[in-house]
Amino acid sequence: MMRKNNRMQMLVLLINFLFISVTQGAEKEDPIVELQRDIVLLNLVNGLYLTTDQTETLIQAIERADEIKEDYQKEINRWQSDFQDVLEEIKDILLRGEELPEDLKKQHHEMKKIQFEIENEFGEKLAGLESEVTDLLTLNQLTVIDQYKPCTIPPYQGKIGQSVETAAEGIVRLLERIRMMPDMRYERMKEMLIDSQIELVERHIGFQDQEEKEAFKQTALDIFAEAKALSDQEFIVQKGEMARSLLPEDSQIRKYRKNELGRVGQFLLDSALLPILKNRLNDNT
Repeated sequence: MMRKNNRMQMLVLLINFLFISVTQGAEKEDPIVELQRDIVLLNLVNGLYLTTDQTETLIQAIERADEIKEDYQKEINRWQSDFQDVLEEIKDILLRGEELPEDLKKQHHEMKKIQFEIENEFGEKLAGLESEVTDLLTLNQLTVIDQYKPCTIPPYQGKIGQSVETAAEGIVRLLERIRMMPDMRYERMKEMLIDSQIELVERHIGFQDQEEKEAFKQTALDIFAEAKALSDQEFIVQKGEMARSLLPEDSQIRKYRKNELGRVGQFLLDSALLPILKNRLNDNT
């Protein structure tokens, strides 16, 4: 029974994987989600200070990206019936608890090969387009994109997303709270405090594996303990560095899979950015 359940789980994963597109959502999004997405992109664009030439070129790049995504979806749709027939046959056999015949395994292998080839072809086109957009931007603009934390309400002083300084200030306040906690209360709450910090890191960049997550947890516990042990004067001197050591930016560099767009492509080749840039261009002419 366990073996049969494992097969069914693998089938569900296969079906989900097979029709994951490099496009950004073929279905209509919820209006609230669309509004939040527009605002996140607006906050980023407001911090980039794009020139007119950059804006015009970026509009053209997004239009080309949309064409690539549309062509990809057409190609996937062309094979969808064949893919579905194979998957339905696999499902029927597994539901009966029978072994998959070799010819069906071969069809499944060919199906995956076709799907990978399609993804690679169109993924490479989008990656090439992302490279062109990257060359369009200045070093300062690339830094802004790299450090951008998607937000709905822009912070003070014209900064976009959650800046390193703002995040460090929040951790300093957490360390100050920990210093004020009686030891017994801290022992009761430290796991919850650790979990909240881990959640922050996971939300921004994630962990590569469980070992890395446990290492970060131990680092946080050590810093919390050090914060409680330091004298007031020592804490004043060291609190900034202690806070920065727990920032997501210092934890790791985001690793991308083959043909997965980086931050430039994810933000600036987003179809939702097209009307925003066109409106901005019209306002400036």
